[in-house]
Amino acid sequence: MTAGADISFACRCGAVTGTLHDVRPSEGTHVVCHCNACARSLALSGLTEEATDGVDLWQTTPDRIDIATGIDHLAPVRLTPKGIFRWTAQCCDTPMFNTFASPGIPFTGVLTRNLSDPAPLGPVIAHGFVTGPDGKQRHQNGHRVIWRMLKRTVAAKLVGRGKQTPFFKADGSPIAPDKLAPKAG
Repeated sequence: MTAGADISFACRCGAVTGTLHDVRPSEGTHVVCHCNACARSLALSGLTEEATDGVDLWQTTPDRIDIATGIDHLAPVRLTPKGIFRWTAQCCDTPMFNTFASPGIPFTGVLTRNLSDPAPLGPVIAHGFVTGPDGKQRHQNGHRVIWRMLKRTVAAKLVGRGKQTPFFKADGSPIAPDKLAPKAG
């Protein structure tokens, strides 16, 4: 099996930089999320227009992410007290990654807007939380997303890659204290 591409990423001001390693369609899932929380996360950073057609994400494991510069600028923001961590570059208020609130499940959603070249991700294979004509939200190919996430996270845990994360310390605590976003108005 050949290795995938390495893709660089950066926040808006360039203080937080790094590399997403071994990117290929079989090693992640390219999705677009249309949920209110993802849209709100971008809106909090002044990027409301970017969420109009959903938020483009690459779902992978955190061991594939290397932060080269500016890790001290990353901090997790929660939209609700028990919500996921939405890692933001505090230097320029750039939303960058999503993780669970602990490293127990090795999962990261990478906001593709920050990647230098999203082409190696392959096509979007699923859309989440799409509002239908009846007003109900549904998932398009959601079963593929869940199955692929389960395979990746279990494999990462079994081979020891599950503990390799730039977002959490060895004791499982986040590298920076989490902040609660202001309530939606």
